[in-house]
Amino acid sequence: MDWNKLFSRLSVPGLTLLVVGMIGCFQATKLCRLVFRERGERWIMPMKLVGLALAVLGALILLDVIPGL
Repeated sequence: MDWNKLFSRLSVPGLTLLVVGMIGCFQATKLCRLVFRERGERWIMPMKLVGLALAVLGALILLDVIPGL
């Protein structure tokens, strides 16, 4: 398998959104407590949903469902 061809076809915005979305989903509790301090508990679920949306958008870009990106 030619890895250079594989990596040249990957989309940088798609990979970035996928990684940021995964971090947003998996580390939502820590991120919300860090950013929002004592009010962070009620922002965990919206943060997970935003992370999920970013990860799905990144996956769609990587799969070329959204062409041109």
